[in-house]
Amino acid sequence: MLTGPESERLVLPRSAAQSAERDAANRSSRPAATSSTFNPSWSEVPWRTIIAVVGVLLATYILLVLVLATVRIIAWVAIAGFFAIVLAPLVRRVQARVGDRRTVATGIVVFTTLGTIAGTITLFILPVRKQLVDILTDLPGTVHDAADGKGPIGNLVKKLHIESYVQHNETKLAKAAARLNESTFDTATTVLSATLAFVTITLITFLFLSQAEAMGRAATSLIPHRRRASVRRIAVEAAGAVSGYVIGNLLVSLVAGVAAFTCLVSLGVPSPVVLALFVAFADLLPLIGATLGAAVGVLAAYLYSPTAGLVSLIFFVVYQQVENGLIYPWIMARKVNVNPLVIILSVLVGVELFGILGALLAVPASGALQVIIKSARQEYQREQLVLPDNMTQPLDLSDK
Repeated sequence: MLTGPESERLVLPRSAAQSAERDAANRSSRPAATSSTFNPSWSEVPWRTIIAVVGVLLATYILLVLVLATVRIIAWVAIAGFFAIVLAPLVRRVQARVGDRRTVATGIVVFTTLGTIAGTITLFILPVRKQLVDILTDLPGTVHDAADGKGPIGNLVKKLHIESYVQHNETKLAKAAARLNESTFDTATTVLSATLAFVTITLITFLFLSQAEAMGRAATSLIPHRRRASVRRIAVEAAGAVSGYVIGNLLVSLVAGVAAFTCLVSLGVPSPVVLALFVAFADLLPLIGATLGAAVGVLAAYLYSPTAGLVSLIFFVVYQQVENGLIYPWIMARKVNVNPLVIILSVLVGVELFGILGALLAVPASGALQVIIKSARQEYQREQLVLPDNMTQPLDLSDK
């Protein structure tokens, strides 16, 4: 055994030393060889690959241009599809009563809905039609009357104690009113566009409802046979979530409108029908709608009488608690529940895409998407299970 300084020196055989030297030389030369052999260039790329890439980019660009050009039509189709889903349960019930005639049942439901909407709008506009006509036909004169404290707008200015602001800015307000009053062509264009959109959406909704069975069969034929039952069940659950939420929300808004009408009539506030309809319409909007409707009702009651304003404020505060704690949970007991954060995000997206109507469609659409994701996950879990042969009871995979 070596001791002392000799123990720190290890003498290797000559063959082992030569092998280690060769391995070190190979490792040092390998990156250089690799870098010298890998030198790609455009000339080595197949021309078919270049054409395929260019074709994909061009097709993507054309698709984006078409989508942007037809975004209004896509929006109309989406809104019509939403209305068709909401009205489908009513059509099926009417169809069972008219001898299984789908087109007749669709016509009855669609035109009854249009008549209800037209009647509601008439009730909203009719009591204040004269004031609206006087204001809209002479906007500059309305501004001058408001500065002088005359007319309905002048009375409102007095009660709100903003006479000084209106008088100091009378010239600017009159010029802005004159510009609005002179834009007849723009107003006519807007009205014509709205009418065209309304007629188009109504027609597409009618076609969706009348051809729903044929469209369903055509869509089902594109799905693999083993998944058709699952897809059909998921579609029925999603459609039920949408229609159930909308019908339940309409019932809640109806209760809010009736309650507001009763309060305003008992206080003697002018135009209670108009104010109650506004409260009902505003209650359809998620999160902020009920507060907005109550604020307008309280303001109108305060302008009539401070005492009426205070009483109406107490009434709306109490009613909101009753609606949130009793009415809404009872009516929406079997409807889909959506997270408040999802509601806010979906409303923002809906308003950006479809305006005020998008805010109404956002919550049921997100609820349907939630149902689709949940049902698809449950179907996937069922497919992964291997059940024993002696199991006779179905396995419940729903979240408790």
